[in-house]
Amino acid sequence: MKDNIVLMAAPAAAVILILVLKDRIAKALWRRRNPPEKLAAELDNRLLHPDWPFYERHLQRPAPAALRELYSSMTLLAACAAYRGKREGISSFDPLNESGLLETQSEIGCDIVPFATSVCGDAIFLRPGANERDVLYIAYHDDPGKVDVFAESVAVMLEKTRGMNRAA
Repeated sequence: MKDNIVLMAAPAAAVILILVLKDRIAKALWRRRNPPEKLAAELDNRLLHPDWPFYERHLQRPAPAALRELYSSMTLLAACAAYRGKREGISSFDPLNESGLLETQSEIGCDIVPFATSVCGDAIFLRPGANERDVLYIAYHDDPGKVDVFAESVAVMLEKTRGMNRAA
């Protein structure tokens, strides 16, 4: 009886072992082809080359000059990462392109393209609409439909960040 179980379990264990090894080898090869430095450089390139025509079509108005200035410099992006909104700070900036479009119409009344993510993983964005002001909003992922003002504008965020850096 035990021999039968061993004979049946051995091939199953061999298949599982082969699949685990195949997965580990594939991950190692992917990491070798995509070292962290390469991935960071690709992200920096996407950050510094926003798809402005797409983003302005999404916003239904010109992108704020301060946002264009922010996305023109890794130094500014890095400095603004220290900015704290009304409650929390920025964790990272996101590339402005069509792949960033989030379908949030049913939750907050419009689809959004977040340009930043908060420390807690919440989307920071400008509301689309030809008559919308350039106020920065934050949509809470753990409270669907809840949106608050994050900052008065990108220009205010840039100015406060510059002030913090001058004081440091």
